[in-house]
Amino acid sequence: MAITTIQLSPETREHLRAVGRKGETYDQIVRRLLKSAEYSDFMEEQYEILRRAKHWVRLGRST
Repeated sequence: MAITTIQLSPETREHLRAVGRKGETYDQIVRRLLKSAEYSDFMEEQYEILRRAKHWVRLGRST
């Protein structure tokens, strides 16, 4: 795997370090944060679809 350098401010680097877990590399931290952001975006899209839905079907027993 090729390695690249990304310029960060010292504050950003410290923030990454603070959210990192013991033994995690910066690459692992960034990948975990990106995965979380992608999941959040996906869920926001799903909630928007539900908000726009005009017809709902009740599941389960009626009482």
